[in-house]
Amino acid sequence: YAYFGEPVYVYSLKQGINDGFLTPFKVKQIATTLDDYVYTSDDQLVEGEVEEGKRYKEPEFNRTIEIVEREKYRVKLFMSEIDQREKTLVFCATQGHALLVRDLINQIKTSKDPHYCERVTAKDGSIGDQHLREFQDNEKTIPTILTTSQKLSTGVDARNIRNIVLMRPVNSMIEFKQIIGRGTRLFGGKDYFTILDFVKAYEQPRG
Repeated sequence: YAYFGEPVYVYSLKQGINDGFLTPFKVKQIATTLDDYVYTSDDQLVEGEVEEGKRYKEPEFNRTIEIVEREKYRVKLFMSEIDQREKTLVFCATQGHALLVRDLINQIKTSKDPHYCERVTAKDGSIGDQHLREFQDNEKTIPTILTTSQKLSTGVDARNIRNIVLMRPVNSMIEFKQIIGRGTRLFGGKDYFTILDFVKAYEQPRG
């Protein structure tokens, strides 16, 4: 804005939804009893080091500290909230976290297909790209869920996404709008899509 000046025309996400060009969305904010954590000596430390007395908060989960049981609980929670046949994107803290969440989803899914949930991150290369192409194909139902960290936040055209799960903090309103843009594409029979927000991303100031 400083360089180019004020835009000559603005067309907002809200206006696009109101005009019928984009799909509206619902937000379900989900809080758990482990949204922050303080280590005590009777907790079991599997590996690494933990700072006693320090309060670990959402930005540090799955980056500097990992509590597998916490992630398992969150996965069970959102899998019980969604129709497991609907295409879903899950945004995770890191590529390693996306791998863990993929495995947890595949452990509790009702589907018998081993490729029900796949990870698509920079590390997955051509195999990840293949999973993404199959996910984008509206004639195919597998994979049904993709986990990712950053890769799918922009530029993914998959019209039949019904759920977006936020399991990591979203750093800005711009990034938030880019992520929800993955679900706004119109598709027959799709009246809305749902954002399942574990990280209070929707509480960020509107920008």
